[in-house]
Formats: sequence, C-alpha cells, structure tokens
Amino acid sequence: MKTSFIIPVMCMAILALLVTGCVSSPPGGAVPPATPTGETPVAETTPAPTLSPVCEFTSCHGLDLQCGPNPPQACTAVHQLGDKCRQYAFCSKANNTCQLVTTPQFDTCRSCIGKCGGADTAEILLCEEKC
Repeated sequence: MKTSFIIPVMCMAILALLVTGCVSSPPGGAVPPATPTGETPVAETTPAPTLSPVCEFTSCHGLDLQCGPNPPQACTAVHQLGDKCRQYAFCSKANNTCQLVTTPQFDTCRSCIGKCGGADTAEILLCEEKC
C-alpha cells in the first residue's frame, strides 16, 4: 500500500519541478530592457535612394549603345560590326543618371561604317577597319 502512494506523489513532484522550471526567470535574474535606462532609442530611417555605383555599357558588341547599372557578366571575343567605334564612347554618371557620352570620333566612325555595304560579311569588316 505504501508503494502505490509513493509513485503518484513522485510523479506529481517531478511534474511540479518541470512546470516551475518552464515559468521561472532565467539564471542571473530578469532580462534587461532592450534600451538601457536613461538613453533615448535611435529611430531607424530608410536611407535615401542612391544611384548605383555601376554605370557601364549594357551590351557587348555593336553600335546600339546604352548605359546602365547592369553590364553583361561575360562577352564573346568575336568581333562584330561596330565594335571598333565603341572605343570613342563611354558611360558617365551626371545629374544622378547614368548617361551615354559619344565623341566626334564616334560619330565619324559610325557614319563611315554606315557606308560599308555589300553582302559579304568579311568585306564589310574589312571596310570597318579602314574607318
């Protein structure tokens, strides 16, 4: 009879210890407040939008030049019509925008390539070399 009484009492004691362990404060006392007393919390603000630090050509080849924050990750080494003229243009940040800047040499080169005609691609590329 004594044994049947001891087992339920032991179970209740273990259950009581588990419950008090779940609701008691953590070791070392109460959790400190997030902001130390006496200090004013700093409000987080959303930063002003900024221009991307990248301003480059958005294509690898040709005369259809545009500038932007997403340049190609990789380009082929195959020369295409108009590639020679690209050396006379560049991208620049001005007035909080990314802009294409062309030089008079670019315009001259582009005009010259526009006059290269023919059905043979090799012939057109030879003409471009002379521009």
